[in-house]
Amino acid sequence: MMLAALVASWGGVHRAIVRADDDTTDASPLILVGQKPRLQEFFAGNDATFTVGVTNTGTVALQTVTTNATTPSCNRSNVGPLAPGQSTTYTCIAADVAGSFLNEIQATGTAEGGAADTHVANAFVNVLNPDLRITKSPARQVVRPGATAFFTIVIFNSSPDVIMSNVTVDDSTDACDFDPVVAVNIAPLDSIDYSCRQTNVQSPSTSVVTVRAVDPTNGDVYQATNAAWVEMINVAAELIPQPNSVPEPGAAVTFHVNLVNTGSVPVTLTGLTTNQYGNILDAGNSSVDPAFNTCLPQTSLPIIQPYGGAYTCSFKAQVAGEPSDFSVILTATARDQSGQTATATTSATVRITNVAAEINLSATADPPFIHPPSQTVSFRVRIDNTGEADTVTVTQLRDQFLGSLDGVGTCDIPVTIEPGFSYQCAFSAVVSGAVGDQRSRTITATARDDDLNPGTITDSTTVTVNVTDLPTQYAFIPNAIDSVVGSSCVDSFSLSLNRLYSFLPPPHGTQSVFRFTLPRSGVVSVQLNNFVPLDGQLVVWSGQCGQLVFLGYNPDKALNRTVDLGTRPAGQYVIQIINDGPTTTTDAYRLRINFD
Repeated sequence: MMLAALVASWGGVHRAIVRADDDTTDASPLILVGQKPRLQEFFAGNDATFTVGVTNTGTVALQTVTTNATTPSCNRSNVGPLAPGQSTTYTCIAADVAGSFLNEIQATGTAEGGAADTHVANAFVNVLNPDLRITKSPARQVVRPGATAFFTIVIFNSSPDVIMSNVTVDDSTDACDFDPVVAVNIAPLDSIDYSCRQTNVQSPSTSVVTVRAVDPTNGDVYQATNAAWVEMINVAAELIPQPNSVPEPGAAVTFHVNLVNTGSVPVTLTGLTTNQYGNILDAGNSSVDPAFNTCLPQTSLPIIQPYGGAYTCSFKAQVAGEPSDFSVILTATARDQSGQTATATTSATVRITNVAAEINLSATADPPFIHPPSQTVSFRVRIDNTGEADTVTVTQLRDQFLGSLDGVGTCDIPVTIEPGFSYQCAFSAVVSGAVGDQRSRTITATARDDDLNPGTITDSTTVTVNVTDLPTQYAFIPNAIDSVVGSSCVDSFSLSLNRLYSFLPPPHGTQSVFRFTLPRSGVVSVQLNNFVPLDGQLVVWSGQCGQLVFLGYNPDKALNRTVDLGTRPAGQYVIQIINDGPTTTTDAYRLRINFD
């Protein structure tokens, strides 16, 4: 066993802590003194020998260490210096002892700058009386703060011919005093015993019991003494988060653990758990980053020395949630050499602060220019969740003229959007006006964030359609369709994105085939307008020729039809336009690949 642990087991009490008048927070001198044997018994005239141990249990070096004891030979003017964790021992003797006494020794360690710490320990020398003896057992016991210490007092009349009369016991702690109303006698070579208790123990103590008895035949007084020790097992815990505030939805926080042994016996840390992250001493705990967990046991669990000995470690874990106070409750468990346990509980709070939710509403009109007197215009709406933390739920989407857009076109409200994502939908409306008019409409979105106390966010945008008599400009393909537009995947015609094309319909019972390529993932729709034959189908595929995968189609008998493909990955796509209608159509239809 290490000397520091031996010293700690010898017992004692801190009498005072004196610190220098400075502002240094690093100066924390801590000293521990003990002596062995704790109890020695012999008859008068023998020598008492003490082995004194002194340990620097603090974090700073002690420049000088002095001791002052009941036995003068145990005094030392300086047994230092002592580095942190360093110990020293020496032996001293009380010669020709005539009576029982408590040898109290005080050690004072002083650090550079004058900060000092003082600790006191004691040992009992019991000079035996051949005719009368007393024991207080157990001689040493360990209890928690506020507990009760139980004792048994046994008084022996060891004289072969003297009756011990008027027996009384005086206990220095008053817990085991014995002064009966009716006199108690003990016959020769007989004994008596009784039980007693010391309640609500709040600190370690040494008690000396003294028994007195009288020989009724001649009035001679007999006296005997003994001692017993009550040790304290107790630990205190502190948990400090750094930082103590993080923005939602959360971040990694380092938790600093400080454990202090406020008892009088050394303890081994056996448990360190939290309500949020479980067992901190478990290397397989996925809630704690093992690369940043200095609490993990190394070769063994740490031993924390008594009377202020400390152990510190830290661990990093994720604090996450909605804006609120995130509470972490830490429970530390320690055990002494006898198996007695002590538990300390503490808590720390990390404030998760609110980050404002944000949305951005945009809208486009297709076409953005119309001819008088009126035309149906397709409006595409996009709502981006531009916030960093909150998932938002769009609760309302309103058009200035149509009112709620829920169920209008492809719009379906409410809708939930995660941070960094968007929602798109489209609706159509007839726009009327004279040449030179600008027809504007305001579209408004209202959303709710996902905080515990939800907030509301609103954004609006205005989209304008201009009324003009200028001819519409198209990218027109010549009428020689068969030589330009293919009729199969292999000879399909390549289209650019977000560009309006115009073609003549293929003959009845035939098809025109087009292809386009997405450079990245995005929202896609294929829009076919003014398909005069009416009968036929608009079909969209994905993949390479020979390995096409069907995506969707629109068989409506209508001039205008659209296939919404939603969000599609990068790659090649193929469009079939099949004509099941008239063969003598000279009106060109328009084709556009909308990509966002």
